[in-house]
Amino acid sequence: MKHSALATSIVVLLMLLLGFAALSFVTRGFASVTSNGVRGIDLQRAPLALPSLALVDQSWKSVTLADYGAPSAFTTFVDVAYTRCQTICRTTASGQAFLQSKIRSLHLQDKVRLLTLSFDPGNDTPQVMADHARSVGADPALWRTATVRNIADLPALLKLFGIVVIPDGLGGYTHNSALFVIDRQGRLARAYDIDRPDLALTDYLRSAEN
Repeated sequence: MKHSALATSIVVLLMLLLGFAALSFVTRGFASVTSNGVRGIDLQRAPLALPSLALVDQSWKSVTLADYGAPSAFTTFVDVAYTRCQTICRTTASGQAFLQSKIRSLHLQDKVRLLTLSFDPGNDTPQVMADHARSVGADPALWRTATVRNIADLPALLKLFGIVVIPDGLGGYTHNSALFVIDRQGRLARAYDIDRPDLALTDYLRSAEN
């Protein structure tokens, strides 16, 4: 009986240690307990170059994602959404609106810009994106909206940002989201929870001072 109890205790201890190690790995050493937090840590440690995916924006202008990836004076805050979304996309739009207001009040127009990327090119035509941009108060001089020009490029876009999109059976989508940062070196460098644009801005201002 004693040997059996000892063996059981050892097995339980090993399972706890393995669980602890696994939790440490997925939380990057307990640095974060959210998926966006982990994504942010990964990007901060190893920023990603932006591919040359063809985009079209709300003004019918053809650009590429790599255009935002070229080294420049701008830091770009990015969200990934779709215009018909009635759930978390409202939070991301509110976050971008908050940042737009702060860009103006802090006179950062020549240093910061905003970008919303739609993953619904079948519905989100340039006209639809333009109408939606006006509805959320987006200033086109600061905040642009774009989607992939070729639907075949959509999987690459979603993979880059770590966005998972699942049809909800009602004509819309269930998806995750985050607030991303493209730094002045043109790299996808940070990710934040969608309800923390204030933290993203604070980190930007702190880095700009250095």
